[in-house]
Parts: sequence; C-alpha cells; structure tokens
Amino acid sequence: MRRGLRLCLAGLFLMSGCAGPGAARRPTLTSVVLLVQGAEGDRGPFDFAAGGVAAFQRSEGVAVPLLALGEDPLAWAQRIRQAAEEPAYRLFVIGMEGPARLGLDQARRFPGKRFVLLGLADPEEIPPNALAISFDEWEAGWLAGYIAGHLAGSERRIGALVGPGAEGALAGYRCGARAAGVPFESVVVERVGSDWDPVAGFEVALRLYRQGVGIALGLAGGSSAGLFEAAAAVGRYAIGFEADWGARYAAMRAPAAEALLGSVTPGVTEAVRRVLRQDRRGGLPFGARWTMGFSVGGIEWRGTPVFFRIAPEWLQRQIRTRALRPAPCG
Repeated sequence: MRRGLRLCLAGLFLMSGCAGPGAARRPTLTSVVLLVQGAEGDRGPFDFAAGGVAAFQRSEGVAVPLLALGEDPLAWAQRIRQAAEEPAYRLFVIGMEGPARLGLDQARRFPGKRFVLLGLADPEEIPPNALAISFDEWEAGWLAGYIAGHLAGSERRIGALVGPGAEGALAGYRCGARAAGVPFESVVVERVGSDWDPVAGFEVALRLYRQGVGIALGLAGGSSAGLFEAAAAVGRYAIGFEADWGARYAAMRAPAAEALLGSVTPGVTEAVRRVLRQDRRGGLPFGARWTMGFSVGGIEWRGTPVFFRIAPEWLQRQIRTRALRPAPCG
C-alpha cells in the first residue's frame, strides 16, 4: 500500500458510537473500505455514513475503515484510484455522486473487485461488479412538502428556493404539499442560477417571503444558506435539503437555527448499514440498481427542536413510524 493512503486510513478506523473498554481490540474488516465525500463533523454525507458504520459495528462487533474524501474533486480521484489499486481491498463503498462516478470508472478498471456506489442517480450501464444505490429525490421533496403544508398555518402558503438540477425534488414538494391540503397555486417558487451563491440566495429568499410564504424549502445547494439567513431575518421558517442544516447552524449557535424546522436528507446511514450487513452475509446483488425511498429508510427527516416544539404529535408519529406513502398527485 502507498504510504500516504496507509497513514490516512490508519487514523480513520471509525470508533464513533462504540468507543470504550475493548473498542481498540475490535477486529477490522481488512477487505472493505468506505470512501465518502466530506469530513468528520460535516453534518452531511460523511457523518451520515459514519452513523451507518457505527450501527454495523455495534451489531457485528467488527471495525470498518472509513476514509473522508473532503470536497476537492482532484483529491477524490487520487484517493479512490490509490485505494482501488491496493490488493487487500475487495469491496469499496463510495459516495456521494461525484466520487461514485469516479468509482464507476474504477469498477470497469478492476472487474475482479466489487463497488457499491452511493448517490449515483442516473448511471450508464452498470458493470457486473457494481451496485448503484440512489435515494429517491422525488420522495424527499414530497416529504418536505407534506411537512411544510401541515405547518404552514392558516394562510397555507409555502415556497421553495430552487437551484439548477432540482426539478425532481420540486415536483415531489408540490405533490407533498397538495397531499397536506395546499393547492399548487399556493406553492411559490423563486430561482437562483448557482448552487454556490448565498448572497444571491438571501436576496431571492427575501422576495419569496415578501409574497406571504411562511415556510420555504431550500433546493439550491450552498445558495440555500441565504434562504435560512433570510428566514431568521424576517421571522419565518425554512427546511433544508440533503445536509442536516439545522445541526450545522445549531453548532454555530447562529440565529438561523431557530428558523429551521429540519432537513430532508438521503438515508446514507441506513444504506451503509444495510450494505455492510448484507455483504457479510453474501447477499448483495451486483450489476444492479437500488432506489431507496422513504419507507425503507432511504429518506430521513432530521427535525430540529423547533419542529418538535410546534409540530403536532400525529405528524411526528407519521414520520417516525414511516406510515406515510408518497404518491404522485396527477
């Protein structure tokens, strides 16, 4: 193994959720490695994956190496290639979409190894040694719309800040709102041209809230930070998407934490736990696609204290028990 990768992995045998007496003696699955976008504490893909690894370790009693890829695509390519070239590793779990696409290239290069690709929504032909797992974006939007619609108050007017590539989630959001009694015409949409412009997001979000919107969903990546700041500034509410924005703002003790009801995120925790468990039992189907929706843990609602304070118990119970069944609205 190359020295740089060995040193990096040596510090990343995940012990989260299982530290304590005897934790260091836990045997390690030396043929498996996870390579996930982000870093520890990101309240995003890496932390979600860490939760799945921790759940697997608690149930199975073995450690699994988890490597943080950060946010630099050049670093992704180098680390994924180095790991794939390491003879000891036979199963690679790689996410999210950007790293997963690089993992797809490595799956073609190393047909004798196996690759699980998280967040790969629309792959080309899948090699027989790869499993592509996507998280149902439409259902994620539906869940956000259903929650926003039920919490919107008497005016029943909700909104969305939408960036490039978010049309599937927006369609689901509208249907979820309709299931909660909010008509299509009461869902106000404003758009930004970039996923990385919080200043523009703030300005557009103010326009959104001036139209009487009480709750808005951020479907604009990093630009959604402007929505959350705007919600705090005008005393309205917002919902995050993909990352746990409420936890991020709470960690910073920022005013926006009080404006966030929660976030709808991909169920990376459940996907990782399930993949590791089924692989250990020889049950993973390669050369295939999985799409994970809300009912099987592929979509998570990460509510904030504000949500649990204002949401009725029946709504909390529907989400907690996964009793909801997202459906097209015609």
